[in-house]
Amino acid sequence: MIKVICLVTGGALGTCMRYLVSTWVQRYTFHSFPLGILSVNVLGSFLIGFCWAIAETFNLSVNMRAFLFVGIYGGFTTFSSFALDTAALFRTGEYKLAFINILANNLIGIIAVFLGLMLGRNTSNLIKG
Repeated sequence: MIKVICLVTGGALGTCMRYLVSTWVQRYTFHSFPLGILSVNVLGSFLIGFCWAIAETFNLSVNMRAFLFVGIYGGFTTFSSFALDTAALFRTGEYKLAFINILANNLIGIIAVFLGLMLGRNTSNLIKG
């Protein structure tokens, strides 16, 4: 039951953070391209990599891992919104932007996971001394 509470709480927090970050970024950037969701996916990928390194170093509990990885980051990053934005670009004939969106979310997201993992490992090593 505790794990379910961790998932629900983390998911609610992640979802609220996704809404706030994506709408803020979209409001202050090029409106035809879905930079809000791209920024959420890249930031979430970086943070999940960073926290993965921390979780391994400090052997976080199963409940804490569920709270972070499934709850917060599962609620924060969103493939479905990315897919919807991409489909909307295709529907409106913005094929070039649609393909850029696909490449950017996938390539930059994967790179961000590895950068977060490397930074997390380095941070963990500094903390452990």
